[in-house]
Amino acid sequence: MFAVLTFFIGLGAVGIWYFSNIESASRKNLSEAISIVTPVKSTFENPCDGPRPSNREIEAEEAVYLAECFIIQNGYTDLPPIDDKSKLTPENLFPGTDEEGMKMRRDSLERIAYSYERDNELYGGRWIVMFRYKPHPEVVRFYGDSFDHIGRAVIIDFYGKRLRVQHSDYLLKSSETILINR
Repeated sequence: MFAVLTFFIGLGAVGIWYFSNIESASRKNLSEAISIVTPVKSTFENPCDGPRPSNREIEAEEAVYLAECFIIQNGYTDLPPIDDKSKLTPENLFPGTDEEGMKMRRDSLERIAYSYERDNELYGGRWIVMFRYKPHPEVVRFYGDSFDHIGRAVIIDFYGKRLRVQHSDYLLKSSETILINR
């Protein structure tokens, strides 16, 4: 009986330690996101006004602003896309830069990025910046409860040169994701 009681007390202590470390790590990630993104937000009201990357790896806040500018210029927000239609970036599976495709993109995403992560493994490294869907009633009806957990992702190489929208839905939060709080 003593051994069983000791086992459960030990198990409880490990659980408390484990969850308190996860909570502090989450707070740390959130505070890092706030400290990284907030100063840049006050510098550029429009994300497209920021400096363009040179021949160096970009930082997280630069990746976020490049992604925000990218979705604005490519017609995913409530703002008009760029005037030069030849500069629109097609998606992988559904190019969608014709009139019908642009109607489908229009106002589908929030302008402000929700979260981001750094992926060092695929394609020589990349930033993944996630955007929440706009809560249009027909989209909410289609997705139901999962609507709060998915969005679209802008994939950016570490030098900020190649940007694209991931063709499939993307989880807004994962163990590697840093939430942006602005």
